Amino acid sequence: MNSDKTRLSQVYFAYFAILGVVSHYLGLYLHHLNLEPSMIGLVLAVMTIGRIAGPMVWANLPGLQSSPSCSIQSSCFLALISFSILLFSHEPSVLMLALGGFAFFWSAALPQLESVAQSCLKGNASAYSMVRIWGSISFICLVIIAGWFFEIYGIVFSVEMFTIGLLTLLFISSFRLPEADLEASDDQVYTGTLAKLKQANVMAFMFASFLLQLSFATYYGFFSIYLTELGYTGYQIGIMISVGVIAEIGIFLIAGRILNRYSLKALFLFCLLITSFRWFGISLWGENIALLFLLQIIHAFSYGLFHVAAQKFIHVEFKGKGQAKGQALYMSLSFGIGGALGSVVSGYSWEFVGQQTFALSALLALVAALLILMFYKTIRVQDK
Repeated sequence: MNSDKTRLSQVYFAYFAILGVVSHYLGLYLHHLNLEPSMIGLVLAVMTIGRIAGPMVWANLPGLQSSPSCSIQSSCFLALISFSILLFSHEPSVLMLALGGFAFFWSAALPQLESVAQSCLKGNASAYSMVRIWGSISFICLVIIAGWFFEIYGIVFSVEMFTIGLLTLLFISSFRLPEADLEASDDQVYTGTLAKLKQANVMAFMFASFLLQLSFATYYGFFSIYLTELGYTGYQIGIMISVGVIAEIGIFLIAGRILNRYSLKALFLFCLLITSFRWFGISLWGENIALLFLLQIIHAFSYGLFHVAAQKFIHVEFKGKGQAKGQALYMSLSFGIGGALGSVVSGYSWEFVGQQTFALSALLALVAALLILMFYKTIRVQDK
């Protein structure tokens, strides 16, 4: 178990180090390539469309279903090749091709990784949190380090070099993954997944996750641009983003105990409501560095606690090989469709109402909370 946890931690470390670069700085990277806000939104939308197709297509490829580790290795290699195209051209069409391909293959790896982790760790939330925490640690390290490098070498060079280097590290570390023991035939998995989608709790969870990521699109695409326009330096932006990730690490340390104490419905509802408050606060008090600092701490719940609770929910609801299907469905609907639609809407919205786009995001998170409140039946899930 300890050996499996170590090897899983290494892959999570590499995977989320990449996220530390692209999730917050890619919008700024595109901005420095002199793209208009609407074009930035479209490029980000192409990437998130890749997130829609990637997990579901990869999870259903017959030749890769028997070996999740091989599936992860293949997708990581192709993600590296796709992103490397940016070394040769920054034309809008090339950007869409390279970043779309990168997003497709990179996102395809995560549902497989999550299913391997849940299988090896037997769905234990405390053990999962201690593995997943290494992803948050690498994320915060890269956010800070990248902020420093931007000041010295420029954002375009730094984003490209960091991402290509980290994708190489991810590909190498994927060969150390343990093999998961996933049972059930393909027919059983397909039938079971369709049946699950008709259940009220699964529908409420999936739609709420979709709306949450729809609301996050403004944060991922325009938060760094927003702070730059307010006069924050690259280093200050890196620190501000890191505040949220430090809080996220803290919540991972105690997430197992929280899940044992409260129902998943209560946790989902709390996370969505406080996220709504966070987005409203950012739209109103972006110039107040102290208040912005406090609002960033809420990231512990907006992402950290919600994610651990979501992983517990998927482990309970989807069994055996259905784990990968459930993870892929979750990733495609939330980070994929939600992210893609959110990128387009936030891109055009930013041109017309600017920072008030965060207020629109707050309304989306509030609607998600109402869905959980009205349609999700309380089920208390204890850690194994």
